[in-house]
Amino acid sequence: MKYDVIVIGLGSAGLMIADRLNDSGLKVLVLEQNRRAGVKLLLTGNGRCNVMSSDNAEDFVAAVHNGRFLRSAYHKYNVKKFFDKHNLKLKQENRRLYPASEKARDVVNAFKIDHAKIKYKEKVEDLIFEDDKLVGVKTNVDTYLGKNIVVCAGGKTYPQSGSDGSLHRILKKHGVKLTKIYPSEVALIFDDFTELSGVALQNVRMFHKKNERTGDLLFTHKGLSGPLSISMGEFVARFPEDKFYLDFYPELNEEKLFEKLWQDNKYLHGKLPKSFYNFMLDKYFPENVSKKELRKFVAKIKRYELVGVKTMPLEYAFTTAGGVDLKGVSPKTCCHKKIDNLYFAGEILDLHGEIGGYNLMVAWFTGMIVADAIKEKFGIELEREVNII
Repeated sequence: MKYDVIVIGLGSAGLMIADRLNDSGLKVLVLEQNRRAGVKLLLTGNGRCNVMSSDNAEDFVAAVHNGRFLRSAYHKYNVKKFFDKHNLKLKQENRRLYPASEKARDVVNAFKIDHAKIKYKEKVEDLIFEDDKLVGVKTNVDTYLGKNIVVCAGGKTYPQSGSDGSLHRILKKHGVKLTKIYPSEVALIFDDFTELSGVALQNVRMFHKKNERTGDLLFTHKGLSGPLSISMGEFVARFPEDKFYLDFYPELNEEKLFEKLWQDNKYLHGKLPKSFYNFMLDKYFPENVSKKELRKFVAKIKRYELVGVKTMPLEYAFTTAGGVDLKGVSPKTCCHKKIDNLYFAGEILDLHGEIGGYNLMVAWFTGMIVADAIKEKFGIELEREVNII
């Protein structure tokens, strides 16, 4: 049998594509190397699944690396309406939307994919070309012919979810250009505070010359974790030559904090966790402090340099930064510009967002783009949607 569409991977993007093609009448084959669908999706948001963000278009584009690629998709597609139609109730916490049940499994189960042929525990080993034309896929089990091939097999991080990067190698072999790969949503290795493992700080700022974030920080036995360090991890990976700093008390600038401490050297007592406060005093606050020494202490509070900081290895990151180079992909169809029946969706592309539902939105949008492009190719009428969140 020759399939109309072969989808590689049944994660977030693959689920969206299979759902959008479910009632199309097309012969769709989905190949998934895991035993079940949405393995990584089930892990998101600590099992609660941060489905999406309620950001407007500009904020969404700013929060996603290469977000301009998806600007039109944001205006075209209404993700919340999609889940409403699938009877998945969402609830909002700040700008983040979760399933009302707080169960990621309910998100996976919301997708309607019963008309697709799904083969689990089949790992793609190669793409098949004949006379320079992409004609199918070879797995560890069999060979399948297809008119259109969609790669949405994830990135190279979190390999226990099936995203082992094997499709990167296969795509490169067939001339698809990929950008440099590095970890995103990843904890940091840093030695200075390991004795404070388990201590958490709120409202800490981390910055370098290009980016900054403010959030909660957790000291671990290996370094730094928590939302702040995880959101800054990709910048540590991308800019290893830069100096990175922590500001433990963003409420006051350096001069104001100096004045407060000069007037009352216990000003920070009670404003920082006791163990961290005592740690900083013991290391950097001499008994008979001079103005010069106090300024050094203030600098440690406001600009603690993370000398030698690095990310945990790629396989420990939750998201892959980098992927298929967008210069070779059409933003209208997510199709390769030279291989006209090869499509991409999700984390395999050089698209990734900050924590907060953005990576799933990348998967939803690119999945919708691909499904609609394939429908158009077969002359199937599209749903008309406008994104109003």
